[in-house]
Amino acid sequence: MIVRKTEYIQEVGLVRVVACLSIILLHSIQFTIGFEWTEGSPLLDYALLTAAGILAFGTPAFVFISELLLSRSYPDRFPKAFYKKRILMILTPFVCMAVFYAIFANYDDPGRLPYVVVLNLMGDYHGWFVLVVFQFYVLHRLFTKFLSRIPAKVVLAAAFVINAAYLAFFNFVKQPSGGRLISFVWERGYWVPFLGWIFYFCLAYYCGRRYDDFLAALDRYKRWIVIGTLVAAAPVLFVNSLNVLGFGSKRVDMLPLSLMLILLLFLIAFKVKIRSRWLDLIDSCSFGIYLIHYFYLMLYSGLLDRTADLGYFEIPLLFAAALISSIVTVLAVNKLPFGKYILGRAGGRTGRNGSPGLAAPQKAQG
Repeated sequence: MIVRKTEYIQEVGLVRVVACLSIILLHSIQFTIGFEWTEGSPLLDYALLTAAGILAFGTPAFVFISELLLSRSYPDRFPKAFYKKRILMILTPFVCMAVFYAIFANYDDPGRLPYVVVLNLMGDYHGWFVLVVFQFYVLHRLFTKFLSRIPAKVVLAAAFVINAAYLAFFNFVKQPSGGRLISFVWERGYWVPFLGWIFYFCLAYYCGRRYDDFLAALDRYKRWIVIGTLVAAAPVLFVNSLNVLGFGSKRVDMLPLSLMLILLLFLIAFKVKIRSRWLDLIDSCSFGIYLIHYFYLMLYSGLLDRTADLGYFEIPLLFAAALISSIVTVLAVNKLPFGKYILGRAGGRTGRNGSPGLAAPQKAQG
């Protein structure tokens, strides 16, 4: 079995921090002005929701990071304790927070708790990303045995077509009549299956296996990456102007843009060596921040709605308050003997061996 050294990768750390902050900011925007733009709303609302939709690239970025780290650290197979460790450190916090958010949203109606807990465990809260990551833990094992023998160009082309077709189906096919299950699948259930993220996974697999070549290619094609990012943004802005799709990463036209933004971030992280204790702190707490930040956004947003009307200034206030409160909470909970099983481990360099580093309730977009 080949197991490569799992040293901290500076580029991954910076991309993870940016992705984490992007998710918090987009949720702060949504809590301030809503999740959808309606005709007659201020133009600034449209601009902010468009920005929030672009910030949703953070979710594909976490998929990419998770598989890149897996491929780099375990190109052959997983060690024996791999699944046990991740069930304890990643899946257990996911379950704990699924119960926590169910109680928080339904404390006055305990009869609904079992139903909401089950929905949350199926991905009906923002921790759904963990379910995507675990699918890729399984897929990575299969990938190393079979698909690694197929030319990368063939795999990537097929993955892109499958990914785009899957997203296009749920973007443009009208929800059929049916019960709660059909409604759940069409509203957010389709976010969870790996088919909606398979292209990012496949590309990250090859980039992780040949990480040095990946960085060299970024440097060689840096001009085209910048141009490609601008070109990929054009159809997203055009579709937004039509107001026919929501603002988020689960759109077929977001597939090229998310890819280009991920490559652009890796390029920036490679060329500009940015280090600070603050960034290291966010990086080390990123998984817990992702799990708990939505609670603070709900709490502070509700408080502001009852006490003050700050308008658009609510966005930076929510962002800063949720981020700081989340970091403090993650560090405090980790002081408990069992804290790492509630909000994930914190305090050290994260995501060395395929931890999501992250990776909303009920209707959050990302």
